Order: sequence, then C-alpha cells, then structure tokens
Amino acid sequence: MDLRDADHRAAIGQFLATADIGFLYADGSHAIADANATVDDLLGSDDASVGTDLRETDPSFGPELRDAVEAAERNDRVAETEVTTGDGTTLQFRAVPGRGGVGVLVSDATRDFELRRDLRRSNRILETLEDGVYTLNEAFVITSVNEAVTEMTGYDREELVGSHASMVAGSETLEKAEEILAMLRGDGSDIGMIESSIRTASGELLPIETQFSSVEFDDGRRGRVGVIRDVTDTRRNESALRELSRSARRLLRADDGESIFETIVDVIASVWPDAAVVTYSFDRTEARLVPAAASGGDHDACGPGSPVWEAFTAGSDAAETTIDTARSVRTDGDASPHFRRVADAAGDDPSGGDPSTDADAVAPTGRVVERSTEPDDSSGRTLYATLDGHGLFCVDFGSAEPAGNVEEPVGLLAANAVAALDSVERETELSRNRQRLERLDGLNDLLRRINGELVDADTLDEIATAVCDTLVEADSVEFVWVGETYRSGGDPTPMARAGESDGFLEALRREDAPLPGADGGDRSADAAGLPGVRAVETGEPVRVSDVSDGLRRERWRERALARGYRSVVSVPLSYDDLCYGVLSVYADRGSVFDDEFGDLLVELGDNVANAISSVETRRSLRTGSLVELELRLDDPDALLSRIASAFGEPIRVEGTVPRGDGRSLVYLTSDGDRSDVTESVSAVESIREMGGGPTGRLEASVNGATAADRVSAHGGSIGRMVADAGGVELTTTFPRSVDVRRIIEHLEERYDRVELRSRRDRSGGDGPGARTGFSDGLTDRQREAVETAYLGGYFEWPRASTGEEVATAMDITQPTFNRHLRTAERKLLGTILGDVDAGD
Repeated sequence: MDLRDADHRAAIGQFLATADIGFLYADGSHAIADANATVDDLLGSDDASVGTDLRETDPSFGPELRDAVEAAERNDRVAETEVTTGDGTTLQFRAVPGRGGVGVLVSDATRDFELRRDLRRSNRILETLEDGVYTLNEAFVITSVNEAVTEMTGYDREELVGSHASMVAGSETLEKAEEILAMLRGDGSDIGMIESSIRTASGELLPIETQFSSVEFDDGRRGRVGVIRDVTDTRRNESALRELSRSARRLLRADDGESIFETIVDVIASVWPDAAVVTYSFDRTEARLVPAAASGGDHDACGPGSPVWEAFTAGSDAAETTIDTARSVRTDGDASPHFRRVADAAGDDPSGGDPSTDADAVAPTGRVVERSTEPDDSSGRTLYATLDGHGLFCVDFGSAEPAGNVEEPVGLLAANAVAALDSVERETELSRNRQRLERLDGLNDLLRRINGELVDADTLDEIATAVCDTLVEADSVEFVWVGETYRSGGDPTPMARAGESDGFLEALRREDAPLPGADGGDRSADAAGLPGVRAVETGEPVRVSDVSDGLRRERWRERALARGYRSVVSVPLSYDDLCYGVLSVYADRGSVFDDEFGDLLVELGDNVANAISSVETRRSLRTGSLVELELRLDDPDALLSRIASAFGEPIRVEGTVPRGDGRSLVYLTSDGDRSDVTESVSAVESIREMGGGPTGRLEASVNGATAADRVSAHGGSIGRMVADAGGVELTTTFPRSVDVRRIIEHLEERYDRVELRSRRDRSGGDGPGARTGFSDGLTDRQREAVETAYLGGYFEWPRASTGEEVATAMDITQPTFNRHLRTAERKLLGTILGDVDAGD
C-alpha cells in the first residue's frame, strides 16, 4: 500500500471525524459500517451508530434514511430527501452510491427549511394581494412581479420580467422616482410615493399610486421594490364626492321639489354617464309613486305590487317590512326576498355589523336597497335610494358593472336630497301658513266691518245688503245672496245680492212662480237640492266643496258651473230655534269654505240672526198697530210647567231676563213650597226670595229656554204669563205685519198643543213704542242691568233686592252693575230732559 494513499486516507478520516456535517457509510446489508460523531449528534443516538441496522434506527427519520440509501443503490445516482423529526429539527440526507455500499451526508437543514417555507408563504401572500408588487434592478429592469401586476397591465409575467420598466411607465415617472430615491437617501428615509399612470397592454392609461424603496439583496446586488395600487375607483369616488358636494349646494338652493328631482338626475348623469336614472315623487293622496324626472324615456306611475313600490317600502320605515339577519328585505305576504339593503346615508350597514340590531329602528333617510337577482342574471345592477316620505330614485347601471363603491355616493346624494326636500316642505308650509294668516286677517277685517254695520242697521233689508256688499269683496267670492223665510214662509225669498250672478237665482224659478216654494208655488226642478234650501230645511250649514260632484243629480250645479261657481256654503240665519232666512256664498275655486272661511261664515250667520232678532224686536216696539194674542201652551214637560209642578201650585211670571248661553233669570210669584224645586227640576240652578213688598216673590236662575224666550225671539212682548203643571197661559203682542200663522206653527213644533184663545187688534199709542227712543240707546249689558234691577225690585221702597244681590244675579261685581245702571239712568234722563247730555 502506498504510504501517500494511507496518509491521504488518514487525513480524510480525520476531517470526517471532526466535520460539522454528518457522514455515515452503509454496507450492502444496510448496516452502518462507519459514521462520524456528528451523525450521532444529529440522529440523537445515545450509543455509537456503527453496526446499527438501518431498519432499527429511530422511526422519526429511519424510513426516509433507508429510502434514500435504497434509491441511491438502486438507481446508481445521488438521492436526496428531508424529514422533520419530533423535536422540530429538519434533517437532510444526501445518499451517494459507492463500491460495496452507500455513503450518506447528514446535515441540519432546519434553517434552510424555515427560509424556504417563509419564502413560499410570502409568495402566496404576494400572489393573493390586490395591489401589485414588483422588483427592479438598478438599471430599472423588471426582475419580478406578482399576479396583480399582470392583471393591471394585461401583460403576461414572462413579458414583464426582464423588460425595462419603461414598457409600462413613462420616462417622466422613472426620472421622478430616481429623484425621490436620491432625496430619501439624503433624508435617511426609506419609502417614496408617486401618483402617476401606467400604460396597459391595450394602450390605455391606468391611474396608479406606487410606493417604493431601495433594497440590497444577500448577494450584494441593489435594486428597488415597490407596490402599485389601482386608484381608478378612488379617483372616480373623489370625483363623485366633489360633484355631490357641489350638488348639495344646488339642492339646498332649490325652491321646489321639481328642481330637486331634476338635480338628482343631472348629478348622476355627470358621475355615471352610462347609467339610467328615474326619480319618483310620492303622491300621498293617490298612494303611488309618480315619475318626476328621468335621464330619458317615459315612465309610468307605480303603485303597490310594482318593483319600484317594493323598493320604496323596503327602504322606508313607513312600510311594514320583515328584515332577516342576512339584511335582505321582503314585503309581508311574500316569503321570497326581493331586495337587500346595501347602505344608509353614510354608506354603512344599518346594523353596524351586528346582525341582531333592529334595522327598523334606523331612520329611513337616504337608504339604498338593491334588487336581488339570480346568479345567472346578466341584466345588470340597479340601486334604489329612498327619499324618506318624499319618494325615491333608481339608478340602473346596465350590463356594465360600475367600478368602485357606488352605494355610498348614492346614499349621500339621497341624504342631501331628503334634507333639501324637507327644507322645501317646511318653507312651503311656512308660506302656506303666512298666506293663510293673511287671508284670515282679511276675512276677520271683513267680518268686523259687517258686524259694525249690523249694529247700525234698522231693517232686514239693510242687514242683508250690508252682508252681501261686504262679503263679495272677499277673495274668490263671486256671488252672495241673502234669502228671507221669516215673513214669507216656505223656501227662502231673495232679499239682497251682490257679485256676478248672471241671472242665477232667476234661472232657478219656475216661469209662473218665484224662487221655490214662495207664495205657494212648487219648487222648480232646477232648484232641487239648492244649498240655501237645504240649509233652511235642515237648520244646519251646507258646504259644497265641489259643485261638479253630482252634476247629473241636481240641475242647479250645471247652472252654477256655467257661471264659474266651484264651491258654495249656505248658512241658516237662526236665533233661538227661529229661522229668519239663509246666507249663501259662491266662490270661483273648489273647497274655499272647507276650512276657517266656512267656520267664520257660520259664526257670521249667528251674528246676522241675532241682529235680525234685535231689529224685529225694535220694530215690534215702534209699530203703531199691534196684534194681541192670548195663548194656551199645553205641555207638562215645558220648563215653567215643571217649575209650577215642583211648587205644587200655579206660578205667575212677572218677567224674564235672558243672560246668554241659554240661561235666564225668571221673576215669579208663588206661595208654594220651594224647598225642593232645585232638586226636582235640574234646569233650576238657584232660587232666591226677594224681600220687601208682597211675599212669595222669587228670582229663579234657570238653564233652558222658556215660552217667554221663544215669543221674544219672534219680536213679541209678554203682558201676562201664568204656568201650571199642565202648561202655560200667556198674553203677548206683536206688530200687525207679523205672520201669526207662522208664529203658531213655530210654537206647535215646541209644545204638545197650542190653543189660540183670542186675537185682538190694538193701537200702539199706549204700548211700549214710546220707550224705544230710550231703549235703542242702551247696550245689551245696560239693558240687562235695568231689566234685572226693575224686575228684582231694586227701585221699590223698601228695596226687594240690594245692588249686591242684583250684581250677583248678573254674575258681575257691584261696581260694574252700578256703572251700567247709572249710565242707563243718565240716558233715560237725557231722553226726558232733552237739554241734558245723555252720552256715556
């Protein structure tokens, strides 16, 4: 044996024995014939491995080691494998075939394995990123890209890697990047950023934002690594938000809803030119959605059951909806989902990420819902944005999927539109209220003028003329007339008129008879259903909001429409159940009298009737020719009869003083027991015995109309009145011009039986007419003070009632009573002593 070979072998053996890499040799029987100490350390053997059969090695690595040896021996070439042991160590076996056996190099590859694993993980992350990642060398040659870069540019990976960056980026971009890197090195910073664009394979420019930095690789090479982000959607959203900001000012400056709906269409057309948009206004009266503005084409109104209506109710709390945890919305009665809510005003999920949140508690302002489609439906995407209770608009993007977040801009536009529509609605309501107040102020001024003229009127004709001439000045009033029934009986006979009538009332008469029913004439077919006639018949105001309603049923409506009348109100002129006539007002617009105007005219009717009653009363006092009636009114339920029944004997009524609100003071004489009268007759509020003079004089405060009140309402004055348990006997006088038959008929409507016992003509010389000059100068309160004091025995000696007792009966203070009484006395003295000033 050559000494040099021996030395060589000895050196190799010494190297292997002390090397960091393990070495073992397996003979043909697969037993370990030789091994260094490193193998024992790597394999974790407590004893020397030499002599160990490979089949008996640790099962955590033994099978892989044996497979590598057998593969090298069988294929006569190097075989490699790796295995991770139970303690996490990764071993690498490299088996090399030799003569008579196989040599195996054993190394600890744990670090390399972890590096490769991390690298694979990094590669997977890079490939799944939506942002593009690239590396360049110092010469701006592309050395690597991820999948996102190929998708953005449209180039294959093979086309990009190895090509110069100018293939996609412009020279200005590369120069700017170099400048930024130089600045970063000077500032000690690492990362630069550029907003620019790259050219895609199709030649289009794609706006991007890239962040990049210099990097030094392990082999000493220097290069650049960067991240590309497609900012197309970002810029489009920024453009949309800028347009929405400008539109918000336009919306809030709008004066009406129509302008707001048109602005919505303009904004969407500028942000998404290819989208089709339709806006709908909610018609609350018809309960449907009416097209307000659109980007093109005609559209029909939508009611319940239509997709647009379902979107409206799905996006609004005003409708009953069922919302499940998947945020899909379905209408009651239909189990299949139709819409899903995608955004509210701020573009957020209504639940805030919590499926348990009650979405119905969220305000409907600016909600955006999307119609659900089947997976294979290619009809495109349609968003519906509700405008609270004002309506909604829908945006159809067609078959092209819109880029970016469209729900948020649509929701913000809807929220701005709702704010603008609310503002317009508030302004409209304020304007309407201002107009209403101005109108009411004008109407109240008319009524004040009329009431002033009623005070000065002395005849029915003057009252009727004053009412007609003043009312016709009101806005929209075309024609006014007052009809009288008190003297003529039957249906109303026109007394006064004003405005554009064009023979309206004459057209409603028969050729041979005046207006319906007068002088025994039959009512004409043209007058059937006339509001003035119906008001007299029912005793209630009649309001006709639309004259054209029922045109074929009542012929007067056709004649009214021909003269431009569109609405009517007729108010009966009644006082104490006595109807003097009717006030009818015709307007040139519909529903004019449905609100306050009609209510004011009803109130005016009461004032006119009160004025007519006063005029008739004064006329009866002034007339020189009177008729005296002696009457018997049989009715045990009459108020005075019930009072007499409670006393247990007839009562003599000395006089009554009306106090308003259906209450009166009744002065009577009776010797009966009054202890339980107030308990037996609920209408009797109190009874007071008056002192002085004959005994049995009483003052009763009652709540209810008496026979004296009903006779006075016809202008009659009471002479004698006695009531018993069965009825009332009275003597009364009226002006000769009064229709006695009508008075009797009126009383017969109130009592069981009316008997006219006698009728006598009298001269008015010794009647109450002589007192009218004095009486006309008194106010109602002064007249009440004088009558109450006189009937209450205040002027007797000794006094039957004190000033305090009279004031209590009138519900006023004693100083107030004294002032009214002194004023009335002064007027009386002024009438007697003509040279004395009788003014207040």
